[in-house]
Amino acid sequence: MTGLIAFLMRMGFGGMVDKAISHLERRAELQNDREKLRSQTTVELAREAVKEAQIMADYNRAKLAFPWFWLFAALFLVPLAAWWSAVILDSIFGFTWSVADLPTPQMQEWAGDMIRWLFYVGTGVGALKSLR
Repeated sequence: MTGLIAFLMRMGFGGMVDKAISHLERRAELQNDREKLRSQTTVELAREAVKEAQIMADYNRAKLAFPWFWLFAALFLVPLAAWWSAVILDSIFGFTWSVADLPTPQMQEWAGDMIRWLFYVGTGVGALKSLR
């Protein structure tokens, strides 16, 4: 449950999370002692997840605004983009380039993670800007 709350906070649905926490609090008031304690514990875990998500959002906002972060990311992403473009161009136009595959399964996994991260960050930033 806390993972879902943190995800919703990261996606900009803080108001919805606040309403869910308020609902859990009202539900706790109507239950017997044992169930009330369980619900109150869930509410406190949800509040802590919200705090953690807000801290991580602030951290990521500061990180993404720092130019050296993007320079460091470019050291990995630019060569990957060049390799990816060479593979696509070679496969479409049948050049005689013989573009080599990445040498290890770990490097292939890392390349996939970098591409996923790039689109995740870009999509997240675009979604947040459209909500404001």
